[in-house]
Amino acid sequence: MSEYRINVRFNLSDTEHTAIIDYLNSLDKEKYKSRNQFIIDAIKATIAYAEKQTADDVLLEKFREILKEELCGISVTASAPSSDSFSMELTEEEKQKNDAGAIAFLDMF
Repeated sequence: MSEYRINVRFNLSDTEHTAIIDYLNSLDKEKYKSRNQFIIDAIKATIAYAEKQTADDVLLEKFREILKEELCGISVTASAPSSDSFSMELTEEEKQKNDAGAIAFLDMF
């Protein structure tokens, strides 16, 4: 079996490093097989996450471009107010509902 080896050094005066060392030393050997396998799985998961983020960023940028192109030719004008008198002001409850709806829409991205 051929192997590729890489060494990792931890700084014992760095609290993040010592926390990682403690975690690696406390791994359940039955669940993770070995520290080496745990580290390999963690690297694979990180790569998969980074690739998904990149794909999502590309998809989001394409969506923005399409939306921009479609909305570019639309002209928005306000209609004249009708003779009926009504308030254009939103109540606090309506403002909160609008804000919540806008946040929910943005959360989809």
